[in-house]
Amino acid sequence: MPPEKNDEHVGPDEHGGPDGHVEHGGPDGHVEHGGPDGHVEHGGPDGQGVVRDGGQDALRDGERGEGADDAPDEREADVPDPVRAPWHEPMRLALAEAARAPETGDVPVGAVVLGPDGTVLGRGHNAREADGDPTAHAELIALRAAAHTQGGQDWRLTDCTLVVTLEPCTMCAGAAVLSRVARVVYGAPDPKAGAAGSLWDALRDRRLNHRPEVLNGVLAPECAALLTHFFRTPDTDFGPAPGVG
Repeated sequence: MPPEKNDEHVGPDEHGGPDGHVEHGGPDGHVEHGGPDGHVEHGGPDGQGVVRDGGQDALRDGERGEGADDAPDEREADVPDPVRAPWHEPMRLALAEAARAPETGDVPVGAVVLGPDGTVLGRGHNAREADGDPTAHAELIALRAAAHTQGGQDWRLTDCTLVVTLEPCTMCAGAAVLSRVARVVYGAPDPKAGAAGSLWDALRDRRLNHRPEVLNGVLAPECAALLTHFFRTPDTDFGPAPGVG
């Protein structure tokens, strides 16, 4: 749920996987290029796990060419984030939904729900202004559509994934837990109302009987840019000032 209309929502400068750090070794002068401690494992859109190991084998000075420290390793810079890259296409679908919201004066947040095989089961974008419904957030609309796609025989969205452009609010995080989705993937953080780690962490509260996996920062700059543009545009371009959501 994005901030109030009068507040600028400026997204993070950069998101994605953590940058590798460089540690200079001891007397033998070796250099190690390491990632984060331990490995990170997340499921991809096709339900398959993707594993990223934290670090590379140490390379000694003799194994590096002269001047190797003078320029960045282009190979490392070109390597995509193996955890977030599989979710780029689903997030672009959510961004396409978000882009439709300002047509009715709604804040540009979009969401899609993917089935276990990656099929889109539901889509939605903010429609509070359009529907006059305070609960018409993108996530709720997408979750309801996904449940209807299943024929109404089972409301549980087991092994499904909710992909949304903005960190869910408390209402939408609660809905994700109650719908039993396997994971929540979001783009930009919401430092003022986020309930997936920013202000609260309703998705991973250990007291709950269901805790979805959470992956953040997927196409975060694009997601944040859409919101920033909306909030920096005069109200006259969108009609009456919309509320948050």
